[in-house]
Amino acid sequence: MVTKLKPPKGGGVVRMYRIGHGDCFLIAFAGEQPEKPAYVLIDCGYKPGSPGKLASPTKVKKIGQDIIDATGGFIDVAIITHEHQDHVNGLTPTNFPGLKVGKVWFAWTENPDDDIANQLRKKFKDRLLGLIDAHASMLGAGLADDYVANLLEGELGEKASEYNGLKHLGAAGKDPAMSANKIAMKFLRDCASGAPDYLYPHEKLRPVPGAASARAFVLGPPRDIDKIDDLDPIGAENFGDDEGGHGMGVGTGGAGDSSKKTSPFPRRHVLSMERAFDASTADNFFATHYGIDGVGPDDAPDGKSIHDNADWRRLKANEVADAGGLALAMSNATNNASLVLAFELSKDGKVLLFVGDAQAGNWRSWSEGLFKDGAAEVTAKDLLGRTVLYKVGHHGSHNATLNGKASSKQASLAWMAQGQNAGEFVAMITAVEAWAHQKPKPDWNHPLPAIKTALFEKAGGRVLQTDTSLAQAAPVGAGAAGWQSFLGRVTETPLYFDLTVEA
Repeated sequence: MVTKLKPPKGGGVVRMYRIGHGDCFLIAFAGEQPEKPAYVLIDCGYKPGSPGKLASPTKVKKIGQDIIDATGGFIDVAIITHEHQDHVNGLTPTNFPGLKVGKVWFAWTENPDDDIANQLRKKFKDRLLGLIDAHASMLGAGLADDYVANLLEGELGEKASEYNGLKHLGAAGKDPAMSANKIAMKFLRDCASGAPDYLYPHEKLRPVPGAASARAFVLGPPRDIDKIDDLDPIGAENFGDDEGGHGMGVGTGGAGDSSKKTSPFPRRHVLSMERAFDASTADNFFATHYGIDGVGPDDAPDGKSIHDNADWRRLKANEVADAGGLALAMSNATNNASLVLAFELSKDGKVLLFVGDAQAGNWRSWSEGLFKDGAAEVTAKDLLGRTVLYKVGHHGSHNATLNGKASSKQASLAWMAQGQNAGEFVAMITAVEAWAHQKPKPDWNHPLPAIKTALFEKAGGRVLQTDTSLAQAAPVGAGAAGWQSFLGRVTETPLYFDLTVEA
């Protein structure tokens, strides 16, 4: 029999589910009533195939049942940080039978009555429809692209092949407005009796419903489309250059990408571009039917038929590259619209930082405002300085944790865990490296080795990663002094890690 998750007096317990390459967190805060904790669920999703790469593969249905059991079936606050498959696809009626929710929190970007949110939605929809159509065209031309398909799957929550072109052009296929991701978000919304709350950065402090003293500070996303499109670290904000600055091992053609695309076929079956389009060969199929750039009118001379060599028959290399670039930009923009929350256990007390998959522009915006707490003012630097738990952004990706110094003007890892908080600081990385590097899909460098090293140094070895047992952990540097205390605050099972944070 599973017992309810119970926090210490004035403190909290963070349950990090080993759901796979994705996020699912349950937090129990000390409640207004001693025997009734306040429960907060943050995201529940995973990349398909990733749970099977764990030493002890997990099932999302079992995780859903554990959450029901640990909370008694009632969650005070359920939060979705952003609309990506690996954050929402576990949220289904099958996985969470009978779930009840007090409040649902979304980022302001989901607010249907916000003008900037509507502009962002239109921009995103136009990008998505264009990418779906480009992907369908590539498939029709026999140019399967695992990279674009993988990113599209993250945006839609299901295989891109379900969406065969643009609905308004009459092509058969599903409507992106009813994607699996959106259905999952609607399910969670419907578990609550009232309307969702849409959270804005640097707004009023938010007491956690049902908690004795815990409060939430909303740091992001910025209410600025340009900042949401501002994706990458600059200069000293970077942690090394493990993969040309991209944090993935796939050749995307971007600046600084030193990797090379190679054919997925054996060499004996490869036909070079030069040979394929050698017009001097009379019976050359490609030259006859697809031709060479700039050769071949759109219409045949009789004005009634289509010329075999029409320019529009050719899918250009730059068009394929544009599809990959668009897919990556769209995926990163969704990440950068993540809801970022700093949970304070009590006034001026310890902080738990959950950043979703926030990227560079989101991070930079945190210090652009402050919070009024009565007569006092609370800054992002103060909150990060009191942080004792950091949920690492985007599986440890290159642009989701910024480098810097304690004296920097913008938020960075260096701002976190200052003073007495340094000896307690823990980082949680939601990554399954065996899945991230699995072929033939894109080789995502999650976590970026340079960032993982920095986290181990910052936390003194107190790093919990989805696919890694505590038995493999060891203290680093100053972490040796409090190592046994850390181990005493962590419970490990094949399904989750529990971290206890005292008041």
